[in-house]
Amino acid sequence: MHRFGVLLIYIGLVLSIAGLIGGFGLMFTGEQTWSKFLIAMVPTGFVLVFTGMVTTILHRAPGSEANQPKGPPE
Repeated sequence: MHRFGVLLIYIGLVLSIAGLIGGFGLMFTGEQTWSKFLIAMVPTGFVLVFTGMVTTILHRAPGSEANQPKGPPE
């Protein structure tokens, strides 16, 4: 699940950045059809980034110190 969360963060970042740059770029050139679609991708990207961040926080990476069994100190 940790890798899935990291993947969602990257996909969300790509969607948000592409939506902002492409949407505003097309909007300033006068194109309205594709600019609306690209700007509408920004909230979707934000939701994916937020979901990935929460998933990454809740599920630790495999092999991390938190996944080791706790026992008496040696």
